[in-house]
Amino acid sequence: MDHSKRLRQEQTDAEHRLWQRLGNHQLGAKFRRQHRIGGYIVDFVCLEAGVVVELDGGQHLEQAERDAERTAFLESLGLAVLRFWNDDALLRTDAVVEAIWHALQPAERPPHPNPLPRSRGRGGKSKSNSHGGGESNSNNNSNDNNSNDNDNDNDNDSEPATRVAGANAQPTADAWRPGATLEVIRLRAQLNAHVRAFFAQRQVLEVETPVLSQAGNTEPNIDSFTTAFSGHVSAGARTRWLRTSPEYPLKRLLAAGVGDCYELGRVFRNGEAGGRHNPEFTMLEWYRVGWDHVRLAEETVALVQGALALVGRSATVRSLSYRALFQRALQIDPFSAPLEQLQAALGPVRVDPQGLERDDWLDLLVSHRLQPDFAGDAITIVHDWPASQAALARIRPGDPPVAERFELYLGAVELANGYHELRDADEQRARFSHDNQRRAARGLVQPPPDWHLLDALPLMPHCAGVAVGMDRLLMAMLGTSRIAEVLAFDFARA
Repeated sequence: MDHSKRLRQEQTDAEHRLWQRLGNHQLGAKFRRQHRIGGYIVDFVCLEAGVVVELDGGQHLEQAERDAERTAFLESLGLAVLRFWNDDALLRTDAVVEAIWHALQPAERPPHPNPLPRSRGRGGKSKSNSHGGGESNSNNNSNDNNSNDNDNDNDNDSEPATRVAGANAQPTADAWRPGATLEVIRLRAQLNAHVRAFFAQRQVLEVETPVLSQAGNTEPNIDSFTTAFSGHVSAGARTRWLRTSPEYPLKRLLAAGVGDCYELGRVFRNGEAGGRHNPEFTMLEWYRVGWDHVRLAEETVALVQGALALVGRSATVRSLSYRALFQRALQIDPFSAPLEQLQAALGPVRVDPQGLERDDWLDLLVSHRLQPDFAGDAITIVHDWPASQAALARIRPGDPPVAERFELYLGAVELANGYHELRDADEQRARFSHDNQRRAARGLVQPPPDWHLLDALPLMPHCAGVAVGMDRLLMAMLGTSRIAEVLAFDFARA
């Protein structure tokens, strides 16, 4: 058995306690445990932020020199190393988690250039947002029990619950106050009014669809919330999934003949909490009958420009294909370049290659070599992506075939993800099945596909759809990287 796998199965009480707090993105970051880096196996590591966490027992009093050598090696790779005694992890858990949370914050430490593969679901990264998105790969440890336990460690040195979403963190006297200023709360209301006026002028109908569904999102890089219905079994399936986007019911409305429509509402993604992510957030999604993704991208630009005008800003616009983006900036063809060339193009960016596939390397190049160079005062549209990244988009035949989708960025921030929508139910059924096969390989829950959507797809008209993260748009309008500054009450204050 692999040594790191054996260590995961034989974890200490201290490792188990801390993993319950670090696992499942509870600090807004993806941690791996007993992960090999060079010739060492570290206890916990967040590759995205470049933070290593080590737990030391009494034997380490006699291993100081070896530990110093190990730490020096890890720091030479650009990693920050935090060391704690096992007793601290067991008895002062909140204080340990708080120290780790501080190390993850970009304002206190420059972000490390090691992301995990991006999520490709509707509405941007999971990971998120972003970003670093969406943030899961074949090393996911989702088989572990990652729920918070009821620690009896009311440590007086711990920071309030407004900073650490620990199970027993103690709030301060002002923890009841909103995280956003009243000016920002009013700006959100103005933005919502702008959206509704924008679509009313274009005769696009506002609709509402269920937040709870008997079907879940099969996208492997998105984790859904579930709840249990306690009523009579005749009412329907007991397990209900909180929506990660309104996409499926909106498409059913399109198939029923509702025409151009949009929804502005709350969506939910489990495990995404931190500086740039909140498990509950606002998404705008709309569909245009008879349009393709290119035309819809132009309308998305108009909506974003109107939002920028609310804060006295505007942006230039450039649009280019995925292939042109790579060719102009990196002088490589993303569709035909050998894998070794993609890896070499990362330059000084160091990543753990274990489990990474071709699309993951392409995503790394976008997020770390291309996206950071997008002009801050420009809207960038990237269209016609690799067919392997189609998600729910149509694939246009050609050499090579491409997915008819686009992503829209304001500066380096991804705001929108749009598709020329797939209408082939058999193809969609195969994609759902493939998603769940990937989830099974990672030990993840396999949500039931939306059979109602599959029944409706043959009747859905030719259309294009796009999702915009409203909280991320507000952040971009205000130039902040902290989602708590645009929410009345973020996850820690809710």
